Amino acid sequence: MKIDWETTDQRYDILYTDPPWQQGRGGKKNARPNSSGTSVPYQTMSVPEIMDLHRRISERILAEKHNIFMWTIDKYLPETERMMEMLGYKVHARLIWDKINGPAAAYTVRFSHEYLIWFFKPGQILMPDKDRRGAFPTVMREPSRKHSQKPECAYEMIESMFPDAKKLELFARNERKGWDCWGNEVYIERGMGTWQCPNCQKFISFGNEHCHWCGQRLGWETNITKSQPKRRKKK
Repeated sequence: MKIDWETTDQRYDILYTDPPWQQGRGGKKNARPNSSGTSVPYQTMSVPEIMDLHRRISERILAEKHNIFMWTIDKYLPETERMMEMLGYKVHARLIWDKINGPAAAYTVRFSHEYLIWFFKPGQILMPDKDRRGAFPTVMREPSRKHSQKPECAYEMIESMFPDAKKLELFARNERKGWDCWGNEVYIERGMGTWQCPNCQKFISFGNEHCHWCGQRLGWETNITKSQPKRRKKK
């Protein structure tokens, strides 16, 4: 179910998050006629922005005992762990997604993995179901699909280990049974569109009280009647 984390009264045991790290797809290359040279097809956030968002969410809607599963890539692995350490978390495990395929961006090796890092706060880790402890290895193997779309096996692992936990997916693409979710792409996938913040001009989900990019209080009735935000056209 799609939720607004700023207004919900729920408390979550599991936060599964895929932050939009700043990155590109590489420039147009003469040696690769089919290379696009385009940017990633979604809005990105800086490390301080990602850190501030997760700080606010962890303070507001996470249960006392909880785990955070966060996706990151080689480029941001050290910064991800530093950022979460500053928020009071420690690394429990670095899970590796073997995508089987992947780009050879530097013409050297093929980048075919990403990291799903399990973070916890000392004394507040949520343990897996007793029957599922030790059931999963630290390497997940599943072919990649659309850009940035994460593997089904990661969801299945978390659902199996924490069957009764209240789960929230951050920066979700689709709704999933048994999970709550938050993210612009949930609205885009459902054809509902998004709205543009009048302050920072970034796209946000209609109905949120604040822009999650810049923190601007939106006051939708005022904005709609006086200076209605631009609506994003569905491609």
